[in-house]
Amino acid sequence: MRNKSFKYWTRQDITDQFGLDTKVDCQHLETWLNADDSLSEDEIIELTRLQQKLRQNVDIWNEQELIIKFIALLVDMVDYDTPNYKSFANRKLSGEIDGMSVSGEVDLMIASGKYEPKAPYFCLHEFKKEQGTDKDPYGQLLIAMITAEEINKHEHPIYGAFVMGRNWFFLTVQNRKYCISDEFVATREDIFSIYKILKNLKTIINKTIGVAIS
Repeated sequence: MRNKSFKYWTRQDITDQFGLDTKVDCQHLETWLNADDSLSEDEIIELTRLQQKLRQNVDIWNEQELIIKFIALLVDMVDYDTPNYKSFANRKLSGEIDGMSVSGEVDLMIASGKYEPKAPYFCLHEFKKEQGTDKDPYGQLLIAMITAEEINKHEHPIYGAFVMGRNWFFLTVQNRKYCISDEFVATREDIFSIYKILKNLKTIINKTIGVAIS
């Protein structure tokens, strides 16, 4: 069957084709969101600086500006580039689900692989409303996450997030069932929670692959 790009998938399409459903037990998501790490003074200062930039510009930035001037800087603070996995931007992810080929570019992916992504752990998509569009941000992220789950042979949950301007939503997928958080608003105090959640992701990935946490 011909390849179908991520950008053409909706939640209804995924449900009809692959049996996507919401998950009742969201323990993996709850564990991820309930990050209780304290922040250093330097982290608080930098997060406050980024938040001020976001407040002043979020309504005028285009997609690339939001990624380059805010999301990328926030991700760089966490520093996912390790000997075992790293962050990849705008890389293609492709796989086969029940005999159907699917692929697409992921705005940000945390995956193993030195030169290109191999086993994905996290996918992030950034969306900006476009007049007259029928895009389903949930669906596009979920099909990427389900593809990642197939690549990893369902060995562990896949983590994800999508960003719409100032609003962040976090998701987990396991066995084609997903959980989604309420929105976290980066122009509010939520920015500190968003950063803690991103830091906690690094801890979760390390535990998943058996890397000692220093």
